[in-house]
Amino acid sequence: MSLSTLSKLPTLCTRCARPLPLSRRNLATFSSASTSPLKLAIIGAGPSGFYTASRVLSSLPADSPSGRDVEVHMYERLPTPYGLVRYGVAPDHPEVKNCQHKFDELAKDPRFKYFGNVLITSQASIYSFSPSTDPPTPPTALSSYTYPHAVTIPLTSLVHHYNALLLSYGASLSNPLTSVPGSSSSPSPLAGVYPALALVGWYNGHPAFADLPVDLRGMTDVSVVGQGNVAMDVARILLKRAEDLSGTDIPDDILHVLAQSDVKHVRAVGRRGPGQVAFTTKEFREIISIPGVGFEGLEGGMMEDAKALVKGDRMRTRILGLMEKDNKHVGGEKSFSLDFLRSPAAFRGDERVRAVDWTVNQLLLSAPDYPAPPPSQPGAATATGGASGEGTGLRAGSSGGIVARPTGEKVTTKADIVVESVGYRSEPLGPVEEGGWGLPFDRSKGRVKNVGGRVVAEDGVAIPGIYAAGWVARGPIGVIASTMHDAYSVADQLLADHYSTPAGSVSTGNPLPREPESGLPAEIAQGQREGKVVDLEKWGRIDAAERERGMARGKEREKFRRVEEMLAVLG
Repeated sequence: MSLSTLSKLPTLCTRCARPLPLSRRNLATFSSASTSPLKLAIIGAGPSGFYTASRVLSSLPADSPSGRDVEVHMYERLPTPYGLVRYGVAPDHPEVKNCQHKFDELAKDPRFKYFGNVLITSQASIYSFSPSTDPPTPPTALSSYTYPHAVTIPLTSLVHHYNALLLSYGASLSNPLTSVPGSSSSPSPLAGVYPALALVGWYNGHPAFADLPVDLRGMTDVSVVGQGNVAMDVARILLKRAEDLSGTDIPDDILHVLAQSDVKHVRAVGRRGPGQVAFTTKEFREIISIPGVGFEGLEGGMMEDAKALVKGDRMRTRILGLMEKDNKHVGGEKSFSLDFLRSPAAFRGDERVRAVDWTVNQLLLSAPDYPAPPPSQPGAATATGGASGEGTGLRAGSSGGIVARPTGEKVTTKADIVVESVGYRSEPLGPVEEGGWGLPFDRSKGRVKNVGGRVVAEDGVAIPGIYAAGWVARGPIGVIASTMHDAYSVADQLLADHYSTPAGSVSTGNPLPREPESGLPAEIAQGQREGKVVDLEKWGRIDAAERERGMARGKEREKFRRVEEMLAVLG
């Protein structure tokens, strides 16, 4: 079924091929006799996965004609659910983790099943990149973790058992700074240089980064490359006192490393100007409010230029107002700063990083006769915007996005640790065996090929029954609320498509059968017999053990940092 065909279905908007709001009452009255019962597999147990599952099941009540035959199975490569909420959200932001309750609600529906500790992928597709076409990624440089305790199943074995598939496995790789000597993805990485993904995974207790070599003793200066919310999270965790983090779910042995920290100054460095930062007002206000941490406001000339560029944008004007103010805490031993118009040229040191060479940039407005360089180049950066260019060095009369261009000037700053916070990418899934069906994946963007959540083949035609939601579909943007709305939209698309397709219909190029095989893939059934697959009951036991460990330490939970520790709870 093509996108043009889908756009003609009565439940879709013909102008944009996106679904109109679905009446749950109408969905509940669909007759299962006119179409195949829905059997949905979801790969990834993060927010987008369980929001989609919740929408599907709540739209089809169990006592409705269609709802009684619905099955939703969720697969996750770790024993634990929640994905980014458990391993990516800042531990001192517990309120953001409340969306975990949505997963707990799913557990009450007998039509929903969870299969944790199941790896659905080709390991070769993740760890064997071609140097000529694919960038190295943090797993090759800082973690060789391959989920050795998981039950492995190729995607080609899974699809025979489902007539709908949702990909919601997030973005678990870092954008590499391959061209920067000494970076974590360079041929000769320096110690003390970490992708933000790795450091965030480390202090959140992710098993893949349990052995990340982090030692903060004697380390006084930290440079964070990037100015997004993740950069602010990293800076805040490194600047806060360990005792102020003791009530969070940071594992105790990580707290011990943080307690020994000698970090005195953290700088977050962006390649554009103050008006193009990616962090929110809330994140910035929080970091400059840390007791004992000082912040020096920006110099006047740069601030005036930035204000001119964001004129009329209330949110960015508010952020600039905070940047303008000095926030010097009396007796404070630590400080935070923002550096602008800098791109990393090289991380220098013998075996570990000691300094960073920065290329100095200037802001220009991109125009048809002055195209922006590809984002992979160190000096390139784009942002939406546009205002008067007076006094900014911007090209008068130009239009388009703001770009940072290298001036040729270089500066060097001291750095004992560098954190690369330059974005995340998703990894491709593919068949283990040769000749099997491969998932369409855009390697340049690091996400599954899709149009509005429908996965599309190389020719741009939608593949019936296969969908993507969250970061694997849109890239690493948005917050939990936007993830929820995106997931609900994709769920509505999935339901509209499924219940508009008559039973017994045949679609070319579709790896999913309209009448899926009953039961579970053989690998899952065997894994259950061997006690390796973690279902809802087993996850409940792991969860209870973590909470009991936390109670003894005066916090909500003490995470297990290794999969073998989780599985040991199960006997």
